[in-house]
Amino acid sequence: MRRPTIHIIGAGFAGLSAAWRLSQAPGLEIVLHEGAAQAGGRRRSIFDEATSLTVDGGAEFVLTSWRAALAFIEAIGARGQWREAGSSGIAFVDMASGERWTTRPGGALPLWIFDARRRPPRTRWLDFWPAARLLRARPGALLRDYAPSVGPAGERLWRPFALAALNTDLDRASARLAGAALRETQFGAGRPLAPIHGLTRDFVEPALKALRRRGVAIRLERRLAALGLGSDRLAALEFEHDRIDLEPGDAVILATPPRVAAALTPGLSAPTEFNDAITAHFAVSPPPSAPPVLGVVNGAFHWMIAAENRISVAVKNAASLIDAPREKIAADLWRDIAALTGLADAAPAWRVIRQRRATFAATPEQDALRPSLETRWRNLFLAGSYVQNGAPDSLEGSVRSGAAAADRARAWLEAR
Repeated sequence: MRRPTIHIIGAGFAGLSAAWRLSQAPGLEIVLHEGAAQAGGRRRSIFDEATSLTVDGGAEFVLTSWRAALAFIEAIGARGQWREAGSSGIAFVDMASGERWTTRPGGALPLWIFDARRRPPRTRWLDFWPAARLLRARPGALLRDYAPSVGPAGERLWRPFALAALNTDLDRASARLAGAALRETQFGAGRPLAPIHGLTRDFVEPALKALRRRGVAIRLERRLAALGLGSDRLAALEFEHDRIDLEPGDAVILATPPRVAAALTPGLSAPTEFNDAITAHFAVSPPPSAPPVLGVVNGAFHWMIAAENRISVAVKNAASLIDAPREKIAADLWRDIAALTGLADAAPAWRVIRQRRATFAATPEQDALRPSLETRWRNLFLAGSYVQNGAPDSLEGSVRSGAAAADRARAWLEAR
């Protein structure tokens, strides 16, 4: 008897997660299709000849509170390839005032907010009160309706939080998504884990090896051109060079970016507004005094990550810079890096990566456009961080949505 086949379209983190989840169920044929020559989607690593570094598209890390992503990393045997950054807290600096501080959240929220040594300077414990209210934020509300946007709390707490967690300015950010991000970070208690060698080597490649061991068929350079849609069932997958006709018991998980999913699926509701980001990597060893992770307020960038042979910085919500010449971007970013680290004024070899449409805009309007993982075609399911999954647009949301789509596809098969 022929086994049901589940086709997964897209080998980004959502697609990899869906394939892993399905590989644990007996009696299924699982085929993972990827249009590019390399798995990993927008988060895959590249080798840069100018710097001789393998760099990621974004300055990505996983929080210890992200259960789905961390469980996936551990399951594929890659946990040893991730290092904990900021185990003693996350360092911050205000470039305007020169003030530096380290936040050390941990344990129950009501305990640490009363300790002035674990809060940003000149903030009060009452400035954290919006966190409790955000957990019950009404649909359509803005973060600014709950949290201050000016003063020490706005500049050093809530505005950096909105950019870091939502890639959206506080004044436009969804209160509901802000509350979801607070849950995901366990109110800041989650500590960042960074890949030692990059996301491809420390996440994507171990996942592919684990999937192949479980018998998952991985087909690269397989670009999907169209879906053969019937009245209530997906009947075929039309690739650029061939076609797959689906049997009645076959299912498909579409784990592509939202723009691609919307083009393939008529009437699909999906976010239409996106925010950019910029990541720059500099081939220089950081000084011993540089913290592993540094949050920056009132500077040219928002995060600085120091590794053994490089300094990387991230600019969130980067629409104002995205079209500037790369040389100017690198020079402006290095100027602040040099001021913070005491390194020479002349920039070392660098690579600037523009991430256009890095995340969907985390506004109430765009959040309302996020689709369910189910579609009106009973054997077609959606996966991706843009799908409603209880998390903002993040690596955790991608992994979680892939696992959820896999569970729903299996449930559909079992109910037939």
